[in-house]
Amino acid sequence: MAHPGSLRSLSFPLIALLASSGCGDSADSPSATPTDYSRAESWETLPSASQAVDVFFLYPTTYSAPSGTLDATWSAGWNQTLTDARADTKINFHVTSKAAVFAKAGTNLYAPYYQQASGLDVLNALLYGSTPQNEAAASAALQVAYRDVANAFDYYLAHFNKDASGHPRPFILAGHSQGSNLLLMLLEDKFTDPALRSQLVAAYVIGWSVTAEDMDQYPDSLQQLGICGIPETRTTGCIVTYNTQAYAGDWTQAPGTVKYGIAKPNSYSVNPLTWAASGPGEADASYTPASANMGALFYKGSLGTVATVPFALNPDTGDYTYEIATYTGAQSDHGGLVVDPSAFPAPGDRANLAQPYNLLPMFHNYDYTFFYRNLEQNVIDRISDYDAQ
Repeated sequence: MAHPGSLRSLSFPLIALLASSGCGDSADSPSATPTDYSRAESWETLPSASQAVDVFFLYPTTYSAPSGTLDATWSAGWNQTLTDARADTKINFHVTSKAAVFAKAGTNLYAPYYQQASGLDVLNALLYGSTPQNEAAASAALQVAYRDVANAFDYYLAHFNKDASGHPRPFILAGHSQGSNLLLMLLEDKFTDPALRSQLVAAYVIGWSVTAEDMDQYPDSLQQLGICGIPETRTTGCIVTYNTQAYAGDWTQAPGTVKYGIAKPNSYSVNPLTWAASGPGEADASYTPASANMGALFYKGSLGTVATVPFALNPDTGDYTYEIATYTGAQSDHGGLVVDPSAFPAPGDRANLAQPYNLLPMFHNYDYTFFYRNLEQNVIDRISDYDAQ
């Protein structure tokens, strides 16, 4: 298991990512009450399970504690309550706009609420170093979040992951941002079990770094799973990971004096336009052009900073969306998935992206959006590959 206070990745305050600490409980674990996943209200999405494949999805950070309310001792404010999570409309937006890529393949979506950690405060303590006195409290907050996720997954396996004959169904694991951080912890912690690995279609650890150090530290779980595309024949039971940005390399290579980014040194990257994977320190041979992009799908609220966008209502889902074909090319380069924002077509041009992405050299909240149709087709393809085994 990871050591408390160890850092997995990074981001910025507005849609905050989190550093990671150890899995499970310790002697100084906080006294937060674990979430009861036998209650339907503990699940953001709980399906009727009519499909042959499940998706277990973890949404990104939406919670930050009010400024100045937290200190070096863990308190309840370090984590979002389940009552607040159920009232948090941003959670539903992220589940809808990201997990929808799994719908066309025919899947059952399970998305648990969890006591997410306060993003900005964890970043300040464990990443930016501006509040080092809060390091232990921030690590404890992440323990609370992971304990919920692990319990939700255990409950899902025991009570929901059964077909009509009582046999376990294959499943996909997916997340974004903090959700992908916690998903990586789940893979490290639970997937030493070969039976679980055999059920896994793929793990979409998107908007998060998976590094060579992660692989080395978890030879019995992460190394057994591997990165999809390394080698090329590895298409199922493996990890997809990438972080969308405008520069090559890890977050320290971001232009300007204020560094914004997600990719860590020695990260893997899987290009969602080609599904080719690059290892630490590697790069795709060339930039894949936008012609390979099957379509970006923007949900209402993700475009329109300076110009109006004619979002269309989908009568089946009730969502307002706007699609742009051949939106952007991409190239994996030393851990980052590099795009050219100067080439984004209107009305998805850079200035019209939601703040702060109209200004930043990274596009974290658009990791699913920019490559929506490619992801959608990839899910179909990986399920087909899994069924063919």
